[in-house]
Amino acid sequence: MAQRVLRDDLRPRNTFSYFFREAVRRIWVSKRSSFIAVAMIAMSLMIVGGFLLVADNLERAVAQAQGRSRVSVFLDANAAPQQVAAVDAALAANPHFAARRFVSKEEALGRFRAYFPNLTGVAGQLDENPFPPSFECDVPPAVVQSPAFQREAAALRALPGVEQVQFDWEWVERLKRLINLVNLAGLVAGGLLAVAAAFTIANVIRLTMMLYREEIEIMRLVGATERIIRGPFLIEGILQGLLGAGLAIGLLVGAFFGARHFLVPANSLLWGFLFNGFLPWQKIAALVAGGMLAGYLGSWMSVRESGAERV
Repeated sequence: MAQRVLRDDLRPRNTFSYFFREAVRRIWVSKRSSFIAVAMIAMSLMIVGGFLLVADNLERAVAQAQGRSRVSVFLDANAAPQQVAAVDAALAANPHFAARRFVSKEEALGRFRAYFPNLTGVAGQLDENPFPPSFECDVPPAVVQSPAFQREAAALRALPGVEQVQFDWEWVERLKRLINLVNLAGLVAGGLLAVAAAFTIANVIRLTMMLYREEIEIMRLVGATERIIRGPFLIEGILQGLLGAGLAIGLLVGAFFGARHFLVPANSLLWGFLFNGFLPWQKIAALVAGGMLAGYLGSWMSVRESGAERV
């Protein structure tokens, strides 16, 4: 009966507040080892976040191209005006190609210089304009992928003066496969580093428990429950994961907007693909949850071992 009363006296009035205060105090006392754990979590989440950021921007580019499909009919660089007129007439006669636009060699060169400003010097060193004229036709995606349209495209390729017929949806499909590969690589690399971070946190918590060995033994002698003893260590791991996630997101934000402001020209093609926007809040929340989960698992491994060994 006395032991039960003693346990009731030892139980804090606000258990979570006690856990939180003790966790913060222990992180501060062992701040060097805690910094290593936080850095490991931040490194793993930065890698995952970087892959997610690339994949998310590529997905935006795919989404923008999904609603339309452009067919580019590239002409021979030396095509005669009569051949260009004949191709134009053939496109006008087909309702699928009626929405067309002629792109001259000069306009194609101007687009190249706008999309790739770093390569304008290379284009300027050429003796002549290497870009051929073309017709751009906006066609619904469902029409482009039909067998009948493939026959129409083959007939276009056979016209005199036509060099190549290219479909935009083909590179969209390749981009989708690239997105899947980027997501897979990010999850694998981040998962491996997250496991390493969890073990790092486990070792940090284990060292902290050794530092408080005498205090833990006294608490057990006077009747403190295992929940009261282990609680601060579990919260400590969660806080380390939260700090690591916050650090990773902060570094990602700084790197993304810094690169977009200082490195990427506003009219560059790379801008639209890789620097279109930052991660949505759902993926940011997932990164935070992942860091806290890794921290919890690391601390749980340590307190579980301590329960088996009766520190």
